[in-house]
Amino acid sequence: MFVILKRQWCAFAKHRVTKASSLAVIAIVMAMGAGACSNNDTSGNKPSTKSYGHDGYMGLSNSNPHLFNKNGSYLNYGEDGEFAKKKLKEINGIANMNIMFQGPNLYVTLKPASGVDDLQLRQKALSVLRYNMPRYIVHVNTVR
Repeated sequence: MFVILKRQWCAFAKHRVTKASSLAVIAIVMAMGAGACSNNDTSGNKPSTKSYGHDGYMGLSNSNPHLFNKNGSYLNYGEDGEFAKKKLKEINGIANMNIMFQGPNLYVTLKPASGVDDLQLRQKALSVLRYNMPRYIVHVNTVR
């Protein structure tokens, strides 16, 4: 904020600017700024927030199931389960699989085929699912 202490000539208007006139301009500008920030709602209604529920983020999608994901299908557990099965079938060595969703978590249980290393199969399934389904927290277990 500036205050003019001495009398000076204003170059653009060719008149004298005094301390009182500069303080008056500053007061008017501050009053206009304060008025612009106030909420002049005289109806008595309080502002309220709107919740969007489970809008598709974090794997929960009951309020807007028609959001596209990066693979072109809709965000719902049925489509996502089919997509996860399709991606897991591309991995060799899986005899049987079970897929379960719980909120943002995707739980997969794999039964490896005979002669397949459990740890390598688990790591491969984790990397494939985490890459293709990034909105889920992926958990993969193997059973014999």
